Amino acid sequence: MAEQEQRDPRTHTAESSEELARLRDRTDELELIISSLTTFALFTLPGWLFERFADAYMHLSVTLVVSSSTALLLLTGLCYGLGACFLLHLLARAYWVGLIGLRAVFPQGIDWNRTPGIGPLTRENYRRRLPDLQSAIERSDRLASSLFAVISVIALAIVWIVLLITLAASLGGLVGSRFGATNFGINAAALGLVAVAAGSAVLLWILDALLAQRVPALQRAAWFRGLVSVLSRINGWLVPQRLVLPVQLTLQSNTRPIIAMILFVVAVIAIVVLGQFSFNRAVNFTVSDQFRYLDDQQEQHFAGAVFRSSFYEDMRHGKDRLRARPMIPSFEQRGSHLRLFLPYQPIRDNLLLERLCPGEEEGLGAPCLARLWSVALNGQPVDLGRFLASERLDLGMRGLTGVVPLDGLAPGLQVLSVTWNPHAGSDDVPIDDRYTEARLDFDIPFLFAPEFERALPDPRGSPAGDIPDSDPLPEES
Repeated sequence: MAEQEQRDPRTHTAESSEELARLRDRTDELELIISSLTTFALFTLPGWLFERFADAYMHLSVTLVVSSSTALLLLTGLCYGLGACFLLHLLARAYWVGLIGLRAVFPQGIDWNRTPGIGPLTRENYRRRLPDLQSAIERSDRLASSLFAVISVIALAIVWIVLLITLAASLGGLVGSRFGATNFGINAAALGLVAVAAGSAVLLWILDALLAQRVPALQRAAWFRGLVSVLSRINGWLVPQRLVLPVQLTLQSNTRPIIAMILFVVAVIAIVVLGQFSFNRAVNFTVSDQFRYLDDQQEQHFAGAVFRSSFYEDMRHGKDRLRARPMIPSFEQRGSHLRLFLPYQPIRDNLLLERLCPGEEEGLGAPCLARLWSVALNGQPVDLGRFLASERLDLGMRGLTGVVPLDGLAPGLQVLSVTWNPHAGSDDVPIDDRYTEARLDFDIPFLFAPEFERALPDPRGSPAGDIPDSDPLPEES
């Protein structure tokens, strides 16, 4: 009875294969649904991530800026890379569905006796090279399934890399900021982590896959086995092997191992490069090199001033939220006073305020912040003593707000000069390597067009501009 109750292993294997086949038929539809929804979500997610980053940028500390910018860079590349893979998966699966439909309608496949426009030599070449419908169905199914699995492996690997690099860069930036070398600390920590990961993987491959295989005596040496064990542990910490290796090794062992490994490494590098490109495109004006006649270094401006949208509150763009520059309401000014807002950015200003206002009581309020700036209108200094501490929820910033009198100015183009850290000389070293200069100069051009000018009669006898004739002229004082 016991022998009868025992099941034949071959029968059990056949039943398991049938169950997997039935389950496999149901997962194809799930793949299509997941790919369709995920493709749309992945291509729209980077814009949403950048919007959240831009909203919070002015409020972040050094550690949070480093971690969030690093995570944003890699996650953006991951979204676009996975979106492209899911799109390719959709195309492969759609091709597979079309082949199945053809096989159901035309089970005989290609009828070579009815191929008009094809000569005998070309027909013979096609019959030798082209696969039949069944082979094409199997190949497309294998491609779509393998691609779906590869997508999951790449996603897990990149997410884990994002966490590790973000942690390393944050710690490096935090330590580097204490010594005025924030960027150096970030780069050193990130490059160090990459060097450890790549070095341990390459060294493990050389020792175990090459030396141990060719020199069997090394496999019995305790020191050699301990060194290989340490390298394996390091790789286990840097890569989630329980999640990645089952899929990776299955694909490598059933395909061409070297090519599969090269494609995996190239995919990771491509995601990082794509993320860097997307981040630069979202932050900078352009990533094109065609603006060489009017690039960021050109001095094509009026009296040292450059017209930038970030200087004017009514022209600010989403990218301008990452730039803490002084602002005026609009380019065209008609009143007798000009409102000026001087933003306070903790990640930039706190380092300098610690030197300018060493006492805790002295470092509170507008008087201390006013030491960061100097303002001049057409070369005439402006007193910042009456500037008020302000909170601008419309801009998401805090800072100083004051008014600059425009009395005595002739109508026309004017220049408002604002300097951050005016106490620094031209030869001073910046307080941190995040800045290329020890001081920042902002020359804001604006048009001064007072109201009474528009009401003056035109010299040719017609009213000036589009102001109605009924508008009264201002009374002379």
